[in-house]
Amino acid sequence: MHTTYIKFFIMPPFEIDKFLTRLLNKMAYLYPKLDHFIYLVAENNLLKGGIILTLFYFIWFDNTSFTMRKNRKRLIITMMAAFVAEITTILLSLTLPFRARPYTKLDMNFNIPVEIDHWWNKDISSFPSDHATLFIVLGYGIYKCNRKLGWIILSYIILFILLPRIYLGLHFTSDILGGILVGVIVMYFTFKLKLIQKIAEMVLDFSEKKPYFFYPIMFLIAYQLVDLFCRNKRNYWIFKTSFRKRLIKKQLSTFVHNCLIFKWAHQGMILGPPDYESGALTN
Repeated sequence: MHTTYIKFFIMPPFEIDKFLTRLLNKMAYLYPKLDHFIYLVAENNLLKGGIILTLFYFIWFDNTSFTMRKNRKRLIITMMAAFVAEITTILLSLTLPFRARPYTKLDMNFNIPVEIDHWWNKDISSFPSDHATLFIVLGYGIYKCNRKLGWIILSYIILFILLPRIYLGLHFTSDILGGILVGVIVMYFTFKLKLIQKIAEMVLDFSEKKPYFFYPIMFLIAYQLVDLFCRNKRNYWIFKTSFRKRLIKKQLSTFVHNCLIFKWAHQGMILGPPDYESGALTN
């Protein structure tokens, strides 16, 4: 036991990451019903974004609180931070070196508890985790409004949203930690910047003056948060993949066409021009 602890602390960072991921993965296949339950929780957006957005609306319309207006302003800032954090995570995943997901790495010997239908994101880098970024931002926003409720929802996020993604092999432990770090940094600066505070105040005034415009817009934003932008990201990836295939096909056909032209030109230089008068072409 002591030897295991010593080996753990002297491991390189990436090996520690793999070790923690494998450690959680050891439970795979032990309890098949638990595996399917974890997969259900990890893939059901209603159990992820739906629950958190329900609490958002609960705090928004809670008129028993003396800080109702302040809480609404905090929720608006949280919504803005969620979009900024999600965009930041996507940009980081595109610019940082590519990292394959654990369930796709052969050297991991990863036991996939349940067959995962994630063909569209196999070529998307797993670092950092956009789930971790988005939900930590939303959970912290709730914490800013109601601390007791915030601790409950943050515990729910860790246990039922983030850990299942490691267990199913969708992310390494460092992917989750990296996503949390991005979310915390974005939330810190959005709540500190005076410009964001002014914009949130303007949005809040707009919601009170023209609620018939504000709430439909808020519904669309909330829908995207519940859906975790998954449908849009999937459609983008399908478009990108199909566009790449069309581009490769076009480049290949152009290359073949140029090769044929070069071959015909070369034959013409060696054998001479075609004999059109005799009606026969020189091959």
